[in-house]
Amino acid sequence: MKKIGILVLALLFALPSAFAISLPPMIGMEASDFEIELIDGEAFKLSEQRGKVVLINIWATWCGPCVAEMPEIDQLAEDYEDDLVVIGINCGETEQTVADFVEENGYGYLFAADPDYEICSQLNFTNAIPYTIVVDREGVVSALHRGGGYGVYEVLEGYVLDAMGDEGVQILA
Repeated sequence: MKKIGILVLALLFALPSAFAISLPPMIGMEASDFEIELIDGEAFKLSEQRGKVVLINIWATWCGPCVAEMPEIDQLAEDYEDDLVVIGINCGETEQTVADFVEENGYGYLFAADPDYEICSQLNFTNAIPYTIVVDREGVVSALHRGGGYGVYEVLEGYVLDAMGDEGVQILA
């Protein structure tokens, strides 16, 4: 009986790695690393962003709330450009569609296309968009936010400032 228990435990620990099972992002847990090609051809790897807060926004051009919140996300990226990396990962559309949309709207943060949902399904198990993940300087998920639209700047800024800790709070004279 003891051998069966040990075998069951060994299988439980081996199965996730054997099938490359990825857990959804959870607040307080280390974010799963991923790499994706940006629309400008550069590579983006989450683990290479350590030391900065990262805001990952999962979106699509056909999603009204996604498009509505993008100017505010762009403003947030600009306001905290020294300590914040913002990446928008488009789900299901081509790189050209994303590049055309970004150029037409003049957004300045990082963008990637995920036409086959490889990264989007790893990061967002609900498939509801917009979906935003904030990762702190040490690579730990500090906030998850579903939904969006107009007026999200203050909410997302709160998540970003929390992820920055005391270093992110600056008093302007």
